[in-house]
Amino acid sequence: MAVYQLLLTFQVVSSFFLLADSFTPDIVKGMLSVQPLPSFGDQEYEMSAACVRGIENMFNNSDTVMAVDAIGKPGAGFLVGNINMLGHFDECGSLEDFHYCLVFLNITIKTTAANSAFGICAPVECNEYDILLGFEKFIDFHTKIVSVEPVSLPSCTKYPHRPFDWKFALTVTFFSLLFLLVVLSSLYHAWYHSQACRSVQYAPLDEQGILHQNENNSPEQVLPDAIGSITSGPSQELGQLPSRRDLGTGLTTFHKIIFSFALPHNLPKLLSGTVTNDSIPCIHGVRVISMLWVILGHVFVFILPTSLMNPLTAISWLSRYGFLAVSNAFFSVDSFFFLSGLLVTYLTLKQMKKKQGRIPWHWFYFHRYWRLTPALAVTMLFYVYIVPYFGDGPYAQVFAARPNCPKRIPKTNYFPIKCIGLVWYLIIDMHIVSSGYTETPSTLSQYFIRFGLIFDNSIYANSILFFYHQEKEKSSIPWIGLSLIAVLCAISILITGILGGIHNFPPGSSGLFVPPTDDHANFVEVIYYKPYCRIAPYLVGMIVGYVFYKYPKKSVKIHWIVALISWVCACGLGYACIYSIYPNINGHPWSAVGNGFYQGLVRCAWGIFLAWVVFACHYGYGGWVNSFLGHPAWAPFGRLTYTAYLLHPIVLTIFTMQIATPTFASMTEMVFIYSGGALLSYGCAAIFSLMLEFPLVGLEKLFIPRN
Repeated sequence: MAVYQLLLTFQVVSSFFLLADSFTPDIVKGMLSVQPLPSFGDQEYEMSAACVRGIENMFNNSDTVMAVDAIGKPGAGFLVGNINMLGHFDECGSLEDFHYCLVFLNITIKTTAANSAFGICAPVECNEYDILLGFEKFIDFHTKIVSVEPVSLPSCTKYPHRPFDWKFALTVTFFSLLFLLVVLSSLYHAWYHSQACRSVQYAPLDEQGILHQNENNSPEQVLPDAIGSITSGPSQELGQLPSRRDLGTGLTTFHKIIFSFALPHNLPKLLSGTVTNDSIPCIHGVRVISMLWVILGHVFVFILPTSLMNPLTAISWLSRYGFLAVSNAFFSVDSFFFLSGLLVTYLTLKQMKKKQGRIPWHWFYFHRYWRLTPALAVTMLFYVYIVPYFGDGPYAQVFAARPNCPKRIPKTNYFPIKCIGLVWYLIIDMHIVSSGYTETPSTLSQYFIRFGLIFDNSIYANSILFFYHQEKEKSSIPWIGLSLIAVLCAISILITGILGGIHNFPPGSSGLFVPPTDDHANFVEVIYYKPYCRIAPYLVGMIVGYVFYKYPKKSVKIHWIVALISWVCACGLGYACIYSIYPNINGHPWSAVGNGFYQGLVRCAWGIFLAWVVFACHYGYGGWVNSFLGHPAWAPFGRLTYTAYLLHPIVLTIFTMQIATPTFASMTEMVFIYSGGALLSYGCAAIFSLMLEFPLVGLEKLFIPRN
């Protein structure tokens, strides 16, 4: 035991003393002293006798050397942040009586703290609590130079790997049936529209099943008509057979349901680049670029915190001028809020115009849930019950540990999201346009949060649409609707600015990595996830949506000088949102007041920047920008935005679960990871959309009243 304890302790701590001023016998004595049993939670825990025997038996067989060799050890580059010691996952997994466990540590060297991961190859008799207790005993040497503390229970890999339970089997069965439905419907669609099907000769039967015959005593030849029924008549020439278009119109309800899942039916819809006269082509380009921006930001979010040999080098990228476009990728989400406000307002007002101001709101909300919920639910099934079986690395168990995940789906963003983190955007979007919630959060600044609940109630968003429509007949400008938007936007800016100033959140992505100053001062929980802090670009989008509804294309005339000045101002505003924080992250931090102003105004400013870009492109003042954003090639990718948003975290998670050793972060490697992640995300999104999203759209159009 003493030899194993000394070896393990020396492996972990040896590099730490490179930063120490001295290496005294007292430190060695502190390292090897047996400490009192630590407590986990409120209960004390002792190492099990089976675990102790397992450790003692390590020295009685030849596997001891391999087990110790598989344990994580400090490597080169400790001074530049290489503090993740994962060990050798496969070597430990090859040993019959050992399993791999990953311990997460908080390492404090003088005043500097960092999180680390340490891999241990332990006997199978040792569970997570045994590993935690033994690890604390081994390395808790109580010095003022280095402090190493486990921050959670270790994550141990089970051998054989995770068994296939009934939830996995049920999920696989669901996906198999869905795949089979798509294949069969595609084959039936291909046969139904084939030349062979159209040239088949049918002989009708009477009620008694007797074959009809004509006056020549030969069976009467019949063909399927346009609606798929059988009609009799003389034989037609091959060149006079119905066309595919004729066969595709007037289908029976049965055929429409079946064909909704057919690839030949949905694939042309996905790949189509045609746009209608009243559409907004540039939105496709904005949508796709924003989605690629989201994936780019998440590549760094997923990779950087896991296991890098040079994390300090990666962190230094945050202060580079050119890297600000990557570190500020969260503006892409504000772009989606802007587009959501624009499209909801524009399309709803058009429908209200057709119905004299009447909107079937129950169908309005049903449409949103029908379009969003099934895809999200299927994604959750795959994420919770299938993804854990993809992992085979040190981090696999960490990412697969989602106990009671289906029970943790939040109804609001006022509480931390525990299951699928990216659902927060959908929750905010539904908060703004659907019914509000009445839960009161117990967080800092209760007054502002309660006051901000007004943004959750759909009566405000729907009232804006109502005012827009009612005032269009009385005044050229809907003052009531615009005033309400201005008030809501001002309140959002005020609340966000005050919260940002109170907690002194730094601007940009650096606010995501700043440790909380108190129990509630977490940038993500206080500002980033809150609808009343993110609604400003949505409101700006609503204004643009009304303008598009009120003034058709080519009806807005602007002098070219005014357009040029507007372009300069808008580009300057967008540039300032991203790059104005450069001095702040390079040794000239702003005051709390400056941080508050930035946090409050930046999202509204970004919405205004996008408003001019879309406005100019829509009304013919975009030039080459409109030619680029409105190119038909964007349209197919734009239709995959929602499913790509849902699936790209799964792609990145599976990649991260396979990381077995610390990797070296370089721009070249990150480019390759990003390219592969984006390509796989959109490829999976295309398959997912063709199998589920497009069929559901077809079913909705089939069963929901057109009015």
